[in-house]
Amino acid sequence: MGKLLILSVPDHEEHIINKIMELIADEPEFIHLAPSLPQSALSFPGLEIRLKEQTVSCSGQLVTLTHHEFAVLTYLARHPGWVFSAYQIYEAIWCKDGENCGTAVASVIGQIRRKLTPETPKGGYIRTVLGSGYKFESVI
Repeated sequence: MGKLLILSVPDHEEHIINKIMELIADEPEFIHLAPSLPQSALSFPGLEIRLKEQTVSCSGQLVTLTHHEFAVLTYLARHPGWVFSAYQIYEAIWCKDGENCGTAVASVIGQIRRKLTPETPKGGYIRTVLGSGYKFESVI
């Protein structure tokens, strides 16, 4: 009987998955399902997120983000339209229990909005879904 391996690693540790996939890719006895090769960038109208370089360009201008700001933006941008609660975002990015996370997540979201769309921070890429959380909109 075969064995099934399910492995989850944070986005910043994606190289671990890549190494494992390289090792088993040429083994004919392994049956594996794998997503396509990881993207090096996420591109949206007016926004480019370069994952390996950890840089963000908005309307052609480089935007300086903190580690947490970049991680939250990337987390949301990888799932456009999905709604994530502050609790889910906190646990995914800070890797801690998200029980008392509301102000930390709201603060980081506010900073991202001010940096990406300073003229319309409430109408930018990250939208608030009242009573639910936040989502990334690929078109602003």
